[in-house]
Amino acid sequence: MDPVECGHGAPAAAPGPRTYRAPSGTAWVVREPSPVPGTVVLSATGEFDLHTVRCLRQALAEARHEDGGRTVLDISQVCFGDSSFLHVLVAARSADPGFVLAGPVPRQLRQLFSLSGTQRVFTIVKDRAALGFG
Repeated sequence: MDPVECGHGAPAAAPGPRTYRAPSGTAWVVREPSPVPGTVVLSATGEFDLHTVRCLRQALAEARHEDGGRTVLDISQVCFGDSSFLHVLVAARSADPGFVLAGPVPRQLRQLFSLSGTQRVFTIVKDRAALGFG
């Protein structure tokens, strides 16, 4: 995989594995090969806050510019997300009606969605298998 440090002139997205990393190294997003044509699969890992969320924003923006698809974001390995993380997710959902979050959703994120009232905004599936792939 080709690591990309977000915000430093990253090249355009290409199909296949790619890693987007926050400069601090506490958060990253991996674009994975998708078993379903027209679907971009991203996996987020780590702690997403104002200082690290740029890599998620970049990965989602590049996925959105692809033809014909939906974006699946696996959030099962996110151990922390703050309001800036939530803002990026809401913006992604607004820009892409096919945007899906895949779990299992960590406890802290369930609380974030519940307290903010945003759990109804997202399509959330229990895991990737619920979408027909692993």
